[in-house]
Amino acid sequence: MRNKVYFIISIVLLLAAMVAIATGKTTAAYIAMGSVLVALILFYRAVALPLRTIRAGMDLLRSQDFASRLAHVGQKDADNMVDLYNSIITNLKTERLKGYEQNCFLSKLIEASPMGIAICDLDGNIETQNQSFKNFSSPQLLEALAGLPDEDSCTLRPGGMQVLRCSRHFFMDRGFRRPFFLVERLTDEIVRAETEMFHKIVRTMGHEVNNTLGGVISVLETLGTLHDNDPEVIEAVHSCSASCENLGNFVRSYSDIVKLPDAVLEFIDLNTFVNDSLPFLRKMCPQNIELKTELAAKPIPVRADAMLLQRVLVNAVKNAWESIGHADGSITIATAPGTLQIIDNGPGIAPEVADKIFSPFFSTKRADRGLGLMLIADILRKHHCLFSLATGDDKLTRLSITFR
Repeated sequence: MRNKVYFIISIVLLLAAMVAIATGKTTAAYIAMGSVLVALILFYRAVALPLRTIRAGMDLLRSQDFASRLAHVGQKDADNMVDLYNSIITNLKTERLKGYEQNCFLSKLIEASPMGIAICDLDGNIETQNQSFKNFSSPQLLEALAGLPDEDSCTLRPGGMQVLRCSRHFFMDRGFRRPFFLVERLTDEIVRAETEMFHKIVRTMGHEVNNTLGGVISVLETLGTLHDNDPEVIEAVHSCSASCENLGNFVRSYSDIVKLPDAVLEFIDLNTFVNDSLPFLRKMCPQNIELKTELAAKPIPVRADAMLLQRVLVNAVKNAWESIGHADGSITIATAPGTLQIIDNGPGIAPEVADKIFSPFFSTKRADRGLGLMLIADILRKHHCLFSLATGDDKLTRLSITFR
């Protein structure tokens, strides 16, 4: 408003000077011209200072300098613009700092999350991923995620005991839908449910079978006493008694797993543990099996229950030579920092059964078994170990155990 007043005054004074010159009033003309000059100076100051302030603010914004502030120049309009600019910059700096701190917190939260998180670019290609997603990542997982529709999920078994739930979502970024993936490990929940189911079945089965067998064996003994002079009856009684005994042993073998004690974890050296177990393991293996070791040069301390871990080693070696069969083969027990491996050159594990091998009652050798690997899995879970059994590209089958 003030610049308009100065401009009008300048025009009026200029006209007055022109009139004074035209009428020959020299003194009045000089006074009018001086007044015009003063008005023009005031007009320039009213216009130029705000423009200079605007230019300085634009330069600071262009360089994204949110720390500097404009100073008052002593001109009301310019000072009002300075106050407005400083207020806006303060708010921008506050919001920018808030956004930066929230992004840092979100980044740390994503990186520390046990859930796999992968954020895609606008074209749907994975741009960033946390460590958990990298641990889960596999060609099978990436293929499943690529075919997953928005806001949908699926369950994936990439092998061994691992069960993953994969889901695809999106968030808005600059007006565009930007997808991201979540991968959650369900193994522990599923294993816990399967274990509880297995224990309930075994307890029920053991109770009913033992009660029935008690009565059947008692009747058989009575029959044997009554017909002790009849060889055919005695033979039939002995055969039935043997069948009952085998059935009882079968049920007890499952009950032993249910009664498995908790692991008492103490520090042991894996190399010493393997060496101490070798004499028994070598006598256990058939003559067609060569048992070798590849032990680390330095001691490997791990927290484990030596008694339970020996049952793992015995069952793993037994399962390996049973898979090799009557052909000549080799079994290697290898150690590395925090890791124990039992490696065999048997026929390997078919992909279609890879996700079932640790399940209760499942066996590729006999329909009435499935105890060895189930016992291994139960003991290793009590140790909080990571473990897998798979056949690699080199045609060797490895039971890999990683101690935490």
